[in-house]
Amino acid sequence: MRILKIVPQAFYSPRGTPLSAYHRARELLARGHEVDILTYGVGDPPPGLDARLFRARGPHFGRTLCAGPSGRKIWLDVLLFASLIGLLCRKRYDALYAHEEGALFARVAGAIFRIPYIYDMHSSLPLQITDWNFSRSRSVVALFRWIERVCVNGACAIIAISPAVARAAHRASPDALCIVLTNYFETGEPPESGAREAIRARHGVGPKEPLIVYTGSFVALQALDLLLEAFPRVLASLPGARLLLVGGAEAEIAQLRALAERLGIGGRVILERARPQAEIPAYLAAADVLVSPRVQGINPPGKLLSYLASGRPVVATDTLVHNQLLTAECAILTRPDAEGLADGLLLGLSDAALALRLKEASSRFLERLCCKSTRDAAYEEIVAAVRAARAQRHGDAPRLISSHHSPTHRQ
Repeated sequence: MRILKIVPQAFYSPRGTPLSAYHRARELLARGHEVDILTYGVGDPPPGLDARLFRARGPHFGRTLCAGPSGRKIWLDVLLFASLIGLLCRKRYDALYAHEEGALFARVAGAIFRIPYIYDMHSSLPLQITDWNFSRSRSVVALFRWIERVCVNGACAIIAISPAVARAAHRASPDALCIVLTNYFETGEPPESGAREAIRARHGVGPKEPLIVYTGSFVALQALDLLLEAFPRVLASLPGARLLLVGGAEAEIAQLRALAERLGIGGRVILERARPQAEIPAYLAAADVLVSPRVQGINPPGKLLSYLASGRPVVATDTLVHNQLLTAECAILTRPDAEGLADGLLLGLSDAALALRLKEASSRFLERLCCKSTRDAAYEEIVAAVRAARAQRHGDAPRLISSHHSPTHRQ
């Protein structure tokens, strides 16, 4: 199929939705599809991606874009939609593949040009409005709830990144065809021999010092302040422990560094800017424990499955954003407060037998959820939905509406 992906993000950037969109494109290309990508006029060139990239034209008022909803993002969406119409006037596609609010553009443009669309649903749009503190207005939240319902109802298939996101899709449209396809980011070759030691040496971490690592975005939603508040409790039991956080921008790093100083842990905390995805496996290998302190949302962090694949103990708060995928068999789930998180980190650092059990269980979990045959089946179902929708638009077959879930779906 010829597919146009609509990515309303700063693409490429190694975080969140842009990273998910990048890996979705890689998986589509690997399965023989032709992929074009339409995105904002900001972002880096996507590394090693054999897809044509089209950028929205018009004034973007800056070369970077903060994560989450914003007034500027609404303006960039206007530019993106105008560019979408222009592109569809020039080129033909079998399907549109829309991420997040791009599904609304796909619904409108798809109706005009008679092209079915797939909605890659990363979260619930009205929930994002409140989680990111964009607005508490009931009318604004209601508007985005309506947009979500319109997007879900018009799609030939919904790709949900987790069971909770799938449930949000079915609340919007109970009969929607919803396929759960988790964000599993293959970062390439495993780290080279000596990578663990090299990362530790770069940051002055001794070979015997317990090291806790977090990778990913530094936005407030990730609750890194909670992680810093938990760390003094870890140091009280393990004074030699170090905490390495990788993935921030300078302003975010400055804010967290100030908090670490106020907590009296500045000398034991390392804060590093975002690194290329190809380097992340080495950071994971350098860790003794990996952590995700987030407490809000229904969209699991994309790093979770990469964490599990590293073979290191994973500590995460026992909240919906994590426990819809993780269980106590493969991760250490903690109370979502500083004391609970500290207890989980200490357990991961001190119990070697538990670490081995978690590693073995994680391997089984990933084989079940992320193996190639499971993901192939999901993509085959997506292709079948597009073909059925195209046939229906030409009057050859009834529209495919199903409550069937692919093998990747978990409730």
